[in-house]
Amino acid sequence: MKRNIHSGIRIPPTGPSGALDLLALARKAIDDAYGSDDQLSRVALHLIDCATDAAALLARADDLEAAREALGSARSAVVAATAAVRLTHDGLRLTRDGGKAAKF
Repeated sequence: MKRNIHSGIRIPPTGPSGALDLLALARKAIDDAYGSDDQLSRVALHLIDCATDAAALLARADDLEAAREALGSARSAVVAATAAVRLTHDGLRLTRDGGKAAKF
């Protein structure tokens, strides 16, 4: 049994369908707790959707097209996360600078 390094809780092994179930639960928990009104929660939901897509492709592990689809999903996740970091950084900088545009 694997151990969650952050909580010490033992995680039972699970197959692809179990992983999909866990991702569905994670998506519901994020959506219930934070909704999709804010940028960071939308990104978290998108990242879960990308992981779900990749996990669903595991059944086609030897399929080159499945690998390409997984790569596309990973790229989409990176773009979403990068945009969230940039927007959050810009928002914090504007708050810190009193709403004035930062000079470079």
